[in-house]
Amino acid sequence: MKRLAMILAVLVSIYLFLLAIVFVFQRNFLYFPSNVYLSPNAVGTPMEEIKSDSGEIISWWSPPKSDIKKVIMVFHGNGSAIYSNYDIFNDLIAEGHGVLSVGYPGYPGRTGKPSQSAIVDSAVAQYDWILAQGITPDRIAFYGTSLGSGVAAQLSVTREPVMLFADAPFNSILDMGKRTMRFLPVELLMKDRFRSDLALSGKNFPLIWTHGTADNIVPLSQGQKLFDGYSGPKSAHVIEGGDHINLWAKGGREITLNALSN
Repeated sequence: MKRLAMILAVLVSIYLFLLAIVFVFQRNFLYFPSNVYLSPNAVGTPMEEIKSDSGEIISWWSPPKSDIKKVIMVFHGNGSAIYSNYDIFNDLIAEGHGVLSVGYPGYPGRTGKPSQSAIVDSAVAQYDWILAQGITPDRIAFYGTSLGSGVAAQLSVTREPVMLFADAPFNSILDMGKRTMRFLPVELLMKDRFRSDLALSGKNFPLIWTHGTADNIVPLSQGQKLFDGYSGPKSAHVIEGGDHINLWAKGGREITLNALSN
């Protein structure tokens, strides 16, 4: 009996230690910023760097070609960077649309540490910067990939887009955490929850959802849950064989450009 009690005490100690590790280092498990910064010229996109007074890269910008074209704020994923979606930028720019690639604190070109509040606060400032360029809110759309869809959803709480493109989105990071760490009380531990479901509750702008059936990072069921819970105008585009990073090339381009032209 004494031996069993000792074993249980050791197991409880290990579990509590694991809880402490997850709680303290959880943002290291969520955000994976690269150490490398690539310029617009390096990736072959005709955009300019928007810098802070201290020289940090806040965003990349290409203005719309006319007053009838939209400006698309593009939000990258947790393992990507401000330059990662250059193929999307180039296709949107070729159609005459404006593009702002949203930079995150702690990611290439920026100091600081990434967190939900820091990223969303930065996104708010970048949205307001677009307004300062003379672009009206009815011309600003959001395009978010993976974690970026969660950033876009959070931004929409205070800065509504004309439409939101959710590329391989989750319902919430909280849901994802519960799915991947079933043995931990994730709801008690998680700091950055990115509750896209709550952020989009009651909204009425068009939601255009794309997701691949072969996505092994964010399962199709997560995007389906977000889509099903949205009460505004919406369209679903499930791409057969699409994975987590190739949806633009497998039909997402045409879906997006068609929606922007309507």
